[in-house]
Amino acid sequence: MWTLLHGFTGAPRSWSRVLNHAQLDRSPVVPALAGHGQDWRSRDVESFEVELTRLLAVASGADRPRLLCGYSMGARVAIGLLAQQLHLFDAALLIGVHPGLIDDAARTARRELDAGRARSLREKGLAEFVAGWEDLPLFASQRNLSREVLAEQRETRLAQDAEGLARALEVLGLAEMPDYRAAIRSSEVPITLMTGSLDSKFSEIASALARESAHIDAEVVEGVGHNVVLEAPMAVAAALQRLEGRGRG
Repeated sequence: MWTLLHGFTGAPRSWSRVLNHAQLDRSPVVPALAGHGQDWRSRDVESFEVELTRLLAVASGADRPRLLCGYSMGARVAIGLLAQQLHLFDAALLIGVHPGLIDDAARTARRELDAGRARSLREKGLAEFVAGWEDLPLFASQRNLSREVLAEQRETRLAQDAEGLARALEVLGLAEMPDYRAAIRSSEVPITLMTGSLDSKFSEIASALARESAHIDAEVVEGVGHNVVLEAPMAVAAALQRLEGRGRG
């Protein structure tokens, strides 16, 4: 059974197009990450590690084969889950994942960046933040998507709470997670790292990690950018089905 973790500004419904294409054995577990959804205060956590503990309890209730998938922020959280309890999972699909920052200078710079974003959410509001977020170069490839798809994504983002997203940045931001490279390299759990071919930064990260472990595969989806879940849901669905079959075996 799959546990699916959405990205920043996303929601459980962000997986709907993927699940419409996938023929999974069982309905997946699709929790909301800390800071997301109008009920985020009922799931407010103090640290990255506390969020891992919360989600490990959620994932442990899934049936075997126990499979894990995350996108972007959700993929980073998924790495943390794998690092803490490898025996819990049978396979993983990580989409657009960063394994963690290596040096203190990079960590400080990212913490300052995310603090600025959190401040913008609190001072300027959700709508202005979302407009700026959608204009980031990381998401430029999404301009080729249909108005319907983009409207659904914007609706999901605007349904969030500004304070909740600010808290998500402060708790689950890249600077708040450990460097998990060593943990992934030593893993014997089959891990597929999926990226879009137009997302060169994260494709390079995935290729480097795959070269370091026989249990890690890098899969590139042609013609799409960072958010493969949104831009190529059929490719993600196919990967879920393939790994589900491997887990059964």
